[in-house]
Amino acid sequence: MYAKKALPRELVDDYFRVKCKELSFEELKAMSEQLSELGKRLQDLKVEFESPEIPLLGIKGGKYDIQRFIYWNFLKCFYNESLGWDTSVITNFDWYSPSNAKRYTQSEFRQMGIDNHLQLVYFHEEEACFGARFAKA
Repeated sequence: MYAKKALPRELVDDYFRVKCKELSFEELKAMSEQLSELGKRLQDLKVEFESPEIPLLGIKGGKYDIQRFIYWNFLKCFYNESLGWDTSVITNFDWYSPSNAKRYTQSEFRQMGIDNHLQLVYFHEEEACFGARFAKA
């Protein structure tokens, strides 16, 4: 399950998904390239800073690279030098191409298991997502 991000990022993601329905494959690919280029340029700045926590917006405090701060909190502008340009572009493309992509909090995800009478066997959490193994209760 995809994890909910900070409020500004969620709002932008929802907006983009609606707008991307209107785009052709070529237009969506061009936008994905633009987002990758933005991510690359931000990463190339090599700027780190300490962000305050802003709970109302869901922004976690801590030390961030400027690209990752924008990525996690405002706009998916994915770029990963070790994965390369094409993988970065397709990652952005893949994120905005489905018009229906749900994101959940950890408690919402766990509640799904409870609501479906499942016992949690294993739980894994990352910044971007959650994974779990359930068994019949």
